[in-house]
Amino acid sequence: MNIKIENWKLIVLSVFYFIFAFVSYSVAPQEFLSFFRVAGIIIAIVGGLQILIYFLKKDYLKPQEFSFSLGLLLIFAGLVVAFKAEFIVMNYRPVVAVAVVLDSILRMQYSMNLLRVNDGQWKLHTALAVLPAIFGLVLILADLGTMLENSFSFLLIFDGIANITTVLYYRKFVKRSMQRMKDGGQIVKQANEEEATSVEVEERIDG
Repeated sequence: MNIKIENWKLIVLSVFYFIFAFVSYSVAPQEFLSFFRVAGIIIAIVGGLQILIYFLKKDYLKPQEFSFSLGLLLIFAGLVVAFKAEFIVMNYRPVVAVAVVLDSILRMQYSMNLLRVNDGQWKLHTALAVLPAIFGLVLILADLGTMLENSFSFLLIFDGIANITTVLYYRKFVKRSMQRMKDGGQIVKQANEEEATSVEVEERIDG
């Protein structure tokens, strides 16, 4: 997994959430038809680019690399969005809420990585992943009536903020971990050099 690419994906997704939260609150659902058709085409193109990158790079040598399959899923999703735009417009809130839930579940990988290395911020980032997922499930399964509009916009903004917060912290975490590994390698190298020097001195004394 390329951390930089994954981070940019989350940032772009967050920007989409912010824009869509505002648009969905101020624009009638019937006016979304062209938006979703264009969005579907863009998603399919991104999927095609994902597959192209897979063949241009040697990611197939990496274990658990799913770039090709992910590209196919994006193409499939894009075609569904483009050719079933009418259905999505009529049900866009639960559809987008499902996307938020999936996004939150995938984001839990970051918090679990932090837990595995005993990072103190893992609880915060677990909460930032779990709460939007629960809230999204409530919007999908429950009838909130007149509260739906405000709740939907709040969910998008909340999950967008959670994405950006996680990306910024995880970026610092990766840099800090790389620096520790670098420092540890220098310490080991220095210790080996000192040991070699000590052995050489002892051999000269014995000689």
